[in-house]
Amino acid sequence: PNNVESISVLKGLSATVLYGETGKNGVILVTTKNGAGKRSSKKTEVTFAQSYFVTTPASLPELQSTYGGGFSLTGGFAFFSNWGPKFTNPFTVLPHPYTQGVLAGSFPELTGDSVEFRPHDNYGAMFKNGHVLNTSVNIAAAVGANGSINASYGRLHDQGFLATNSVDRNAFGLGFNTRLQNKLSVNGTINYVINDFKSPSTSQAGPSGAGNGGLGVFADIMYTPRANDLASWPYQTPDGASAYYRPNNDIPNPLWTMYNSINQQNTNRVFGNASLKYSILPNLDIMYRVGYDYYNEDHIYTLNKGGVSSSGELEYTKGIYRTVAANSRIWDHSLIAQYRTDLGSNFRLDLTGGLNANQQLYKQAGVKSTDQLVYGLFDHSNFINHDSRAEDGSDLDFQTDQSSIGLYAQAGLSYLDYLYVNLGARNSWSSTLEEANRSKFYPSVSVSFIPTSAFAFMKGSKTFNYLKLRAGYATSASFPPPYQTRPTLVVSTNDFNTRANATVNTNTISNVLANPNLKPELLQEYEVGLESRMINNRINIDLTFYYRKSSDQILTRPLDVSTGFETTTINAGDLINKGIELGFGFTAIRGRNWNWQIDLNFAKNLSEVQNLPEEIAEVQTGGLFSNVGNFAINGQPFGIIKGTYWTTDSKSGQRIVGQDGYYIAATDQRVIGNPNVDYRTALINTVSYKGFEFRMQWDYSKGGVIYANSVNTLIGRGLAKSTDVDRSVPIILPGVKQDGTANDFQTSMDRAYFNTYLGAAEQFLYDATIVRLREMSLSYSVPKDALEKTPFGGIQFTLSGQNLFHYAPNFPEGSNYDTETSSGGVGKTRGFEFMTGPQTRRMGATIKLTF
Repeated sequence: PNNVESISVLKGLSATVLYGETGKNGVILVTTKNGAGKRSSKKTEVTFAQSYFVTTPASLPELQSTYGGGFSLTGGFAFFSNWGPKFTNPFTVLPHPYTQGVLAGSFPELTGDSVEFRPHDNYGAMFKNGHVLNTSVNIAAAVGANGSINASYGRLHDQGFLATNSVDRNAFGLGFNTRLQNKLSVNGTINYVINDFKSPSTSQAGPSGAGNGGLGVFADIMYTPRANDLASWPYQTPDGASAYYRPNNDIPNPLWTMYNSINQQNTNRVFGNASLKYSILPNLDIMYRVGYDYYNEDHIYTLNKGGVSSSGELEYTKGIYRTVAANSRIWDHSLIAQYRTDLGSNFRLDLTGGLNANQQLYKQAGVKSTDQLVYGLFDHSNFINHDSRAEDGSDLDFQTDQSSIGLYAQAGLSYLDYLYVNLGARNSWSSTLEEANRSKFYPSVSVSFIPTSAFAFMKGSKTFNYLKLRAGYATSASFPPPYQTRPTLVVSTNDFNTRANATVNTNTISNVLANPNLKPELLQEYEVGLESRMINNRINIDLTFYYRKSSDQILTRPLDVSTGFETTTINAGDLINKGIELGFGFTAIRGRNWNWQIDLNFAKNLSEVQNLPEEIAEVQTGGLFSNVGNFAINGQPFGIIKGTYWTTDSKSGQRIVGQDGYYIAATDQRVIGNPNVDYRTALINTVSYKGFEFRMQWDYSKGGVIYANSVNTLIGRGLAKSTDVDRSVPIILPGVKQDGTANDFQTSMDRAYFNTYLGAAEQFLYDATIVRLREMSLSYSVPKDALEKTPFGGIQFTLSGQNLFHYAPNFPEGSNYDTETSSGGVGKTRGFEFMTGPQTRRMGATIKLTF
């Protein structure tokens, strides 16, 4: 962003002393120009930047155009799958599907109409080019001799490649800093952001391709048969109901879903901080800093009546209007003392100590109304039924309040300019645990040694310009969310009616079993590494080896419903992560006008679950809770995938087919794949010539598996390009019969593919190896001497593109699959994709002017 002054990265647990448990995964510290604390020059500086990008879907699959809807090479428009007859030349003419079945009376103007049975570009009817317009203005000025002020404004309009998907954001920022005459320094920032987001429903789709309960625009568009014409056929009836090609009209038209099932999120956020620093002595400062972050959000879901639910839930056919008003308030107070002194001529001591208090309060209130009266009108009074629970039964009215306190100290001792020792410790208390368990102490220590400054023979060396060796040990805590340690009461009014039509109100215990003995996690990390610059600073190396252990993991454990509960939160097992991170840079060309910099990053991580107690053989951590999911299992990587699988012959190892000639799925589940990648790399080339700079980044990720539901649905339903073969030829599935002899059962391709690719969970897994052109840009900065007689201090033009190319070699032909597509969101679910929408490609230009 144009308002960013600097970005600092603190890796691993090194940030936890200062930032507490929130920094356990490292800290990315973004300093905006509003809060940079950098004294401006006396001249007022104005920076203006304008960007425009075009966005397109980057991972739509290629489809076959030889066959239409149907099964066993017969059929027509009415079929869900695409195993029908070949498209003929000339095309076969069939009655319009809207003149058949339940829609026959909805479109009288189509009576007697016929349409050609031919392939259509249905993706083109759904996906259009989107665009992004990004404008920013920043003003910086000096205030007196010791102060500065900075103001900024940013405007973003992002119209997605779906007609009803957009983001509009306005951001205002103001920052100041000043040094007073009485040893006081004051600085502060305040930001106000208005964000409006709108998107059609994107509910996940199950293995068959149908949406799971809610509507999903991608779940329905991906498997629309080729002969159906989304662009030309009406997507809704005159009264607003969904209209689609099947006689029973039992699948939602994806265009109807896109225009009639909308999620909105409107956010107003105010955040900032202010600090007062006083120099008690020349080498002793004390500072008080307060941070505040407040937002209110309106979450709105609108679904017009007339929809169709693949799972048959009536709520999705009668209309829904759900509104939730949410408020979040975070206060963060810190009192920090810093002391610096020289201990003789060789040693220097830096001490930092502080107290931090953080409070997070969240409240939300909502109502869901169903059974719409007037189509298109969204007001709760236009709906018959009202409830305080969402479609999944979760409570829309609730609040959480949690507080934490941290007391910390850090000491840094340096000897001359080559030996550094840092000691730190923090104790945190969290309100989310019972009193006996809410305190956690975690120390840290690190040592750094710089031989190039310590040894005379290395000083001034052209081979080793700089060498730093480091080692460290750090710990941190992780606390659970609130309300896991005590039973909670669920109050529900008008819960149900008796046979006598009497209304019953209920008070019930939550289905989450409280655990009063819950404790915080303890994270420990050992790290060794080196940083080096060599051969006239042409080669740069940053190498790190780490070992991280998480003890007493906080996990959600499913329970047998016979206990009266569904889940509980427990401490169980250890999680080991160990790996290597390498940053390598090489200046291939360095000259007066030319420069070519090559940077390579490499990261490899291995995880293993240990010490789960015997009574807990495994804990499901994500995925589906039926036939496939992520699990924590002793001796296995975290998040390993278990699921249904094909039975195999014990002697030959081949799959076993039944009497029908199709593979037999086992009745139990086993480990079928590891979603964790083997390693990741990034290669960045930066070439500059005078005012021109060209930058290109390639990424490569090796290994891991992903449960790719969209790929198998397209194959199983005969849409994928890989199914464009002669379907009239019977096939025999490779494998053996139950007696161990070679399979000789002949079957049709459609039956074989449908039963196989939409069968056992292991069939959905693919190697997630991928290569990607992440980013490419070309910029030009006008020379400053050419601007001397102009009002401009700088002019820069940039052409850039993101996510320009990707290739996953282990996926079927034409899949164009992007393994970064995931349905897990933020959490512990990994390696699953349930008809998630395509990734975005972005290309455009930016101009930046400084006055």
